[in-house]
Amino acid sequence: MTFTNNDANIKQFQLIKFINENSGDDHVLSKCSIVLRRDKIEAPYYMITKIMLSSCIDMEEMGLFHAMDVLNHVRRHNLTESAYNEISELVLGVPESDMVKITRDDVQIKMDVMTRSDEQFRTLYDECRDLFDRIDSLIG
Repeated sequence: MTFTNNDANIKQFQLIKFINENSGDDHVLSKCSIVLRRDKIEAPYYMITKIMLSSCIDMEEMGLFHAMDVLNHVRRHNLTESAYNEISELVLGVPESDMVKITRDDVQIKMDVMTRSDEQFRTLYDECRDLFDRIDSLIG
């Protein structure tokens, strides 16, 4: 699996999937946020994606009592109208659940995702694969 393109730009959702699948820790908290906005004059079709991973690691024998916030990555996108519309449809097509919350108003669509284990993330990734792949494809 590759989570960067040839220019070493991070494919956010491939990266978070890779870390979840390869973490030895049972408690990995994954948060993703996708915000689509269309109210800015200088960037009428705008998206912010944020991924965050936290892991509760306790290795007292190595001198570590507790560690969190493994990864925090934000990317801002100026989109074409067609990409904005396509991603909007994909976001709105995801069913809401305990792990997925979607809000919408006149100027923005926001999707918040939170999983508490690798198993939950795999299930969610399968449900949102088209959306995550489309966003990752923006960087090539």
